Amino acid sequence: MIHADLGPELEAIVLNLIESGKYSSRTQVLRESEELKGWREAKLRALDDELARRLASPRDQYIPFEDARKTILAGLDPEGDFKA
Repeated sequence: MIHADLGPELEAIVLNLIESGKYSSRTQVLRESEELKGWREAKLRALDDELARRLASPRDQYIPFEDARKTILAGLDPEGDFKA
């Protein structure tokens, strides 16, 4: 088994998560951290792929900025939240 010094800040975070009852052990905290890291990296790869795909598409498929802005603003209520 590998033991690592997390430093005082990370150790406090891990202990707080365990004491709160959200996790039962340091191993569980670290395991979920790795799972979330993998999920985030997959989402970022998907975003990169989508951006590359869209940037490679013909320019005539793009909406002019001002048109997009007007469409978005029309969908917001006075507080800036999207209308239901």
